[in-house]
Amino acid sequence: MRLAGILMAALSGWLLCSCATPQPDRPLVLVHMMPWFESKAVSGRWGWHWTMAKTDPDQGALASHDHPALGPYDSSDPGVIATQVALMKAAGIDGAIIDWNGPEGFADYEMIHRNTVLLIAELKKSGLKFAVCVEDNPGHRFMKERKLSRAQATAKVAASFAWAETHWLTDPDYVRLDGRPVLMIFGPQYLDEAEWKTIRSDLKSNPLTFALPHLSHRPAIDGAFAWVPVSEGKAVGSAGWTAELATLYATEKQANRAFVAVAFPGYRDFYAQAGVGKSYGSIDYRNGQTFAESFDQAMNSGAPIVQVATWNDYGEGTGIEPTLNRDTRDLEVIMRRLHPGADPAELRKIIDSSKR
Repeated sequence: MRLAGILMAALSGWLLCSCATPQPDRPLVLVHMMPWFESKAVSGRWGWHWTMAKTDPDQGALASHDHPALGPYDSSDPGVIATQVALMKAAGIDGAIIDWNGPEGFADYEMIHRNTVLLIAELKKSGLKFAVCVEDNPGHRFMKERKLSRAQATAKVAASFAWAETHWLTDPDYVRLDGRPVLMIFGPQYLDEAEWKTIRSDLKSNPLTFALPHLSHRPAIDGAFAWVPVSEGKAVGSAGWTAELATLYATEKQANRAFVAVAFPGYRDFYAQAGVGKSYGSIDYRNGQTFAESFDQAMNSGAPIVQVATWNDYGEGTGIEPTLNRDTRDLEVIMRRLHPGADPAELRKIIDSSKR
């Protein structure tokens, strides 16, 4: 991407958002983002999340049922990051929740961390907020692949939470509720109750912690964040997922617990096609209806935060980032609700200018 295109993209988003009328009483709208993509042009190889060791992007084949409008990109590319953030801002999105494994380790953990740092810098520069969703599952891999004891692996996971607190949770642009930093945990799937309770007690910033719904009633967890409600390889219809989420939201409100609602475009993973595991199931996109309905349900749920799941998980087909098949459809849903009167053509301008 040329610098002029990047600057035009960022400027388009800034101009549009600076003219929009704020809606102070609505929930924060944040996108869950994966900064884990690698391209041959930037990183010297195609990363697993584009190939799942099955497809060949050089032949136009990705481990996904759809392709990004920006092409198979690299999450470290400054032009890509600037364009993504400009699209978020133009649509009225308030920031991003970034999927993160810790500052060090093995496999792609260090690459994901470097890309997270770059993304946070761009979000802050654009006036958007950020939070992190910490994966605790690396503990399993530390034991298996690094042959660490349970105590050593747990110490590694604890160090990731401590690093996040020191470097991010105290940042003025970090997402807060009632003055407390919001900390998502994709689990806890590795940590047991005693391990998590010890780690939580060491976090001096007193974060408001949210976990996956079925794990959110453990000690030292403050509430649940809803996720895409797939079900054991089955196709889930709109009546099913609507009822499941309505029950979750009502239960959390009844218990007087904070919760994070979810909006999603649908679900169609590539795992079975790639031979890396069974499919988790499917949720039909219904030509954009699924996203519109889940977004409206989330916005009306009473949650202080709506998390869009996701911005760009191509392996699971949950991204709202513009794609070849869906174009800017899902971002336009957000724009119509958060920026009434804004011109959806601005989204296309940002994409087109990034390719010049």
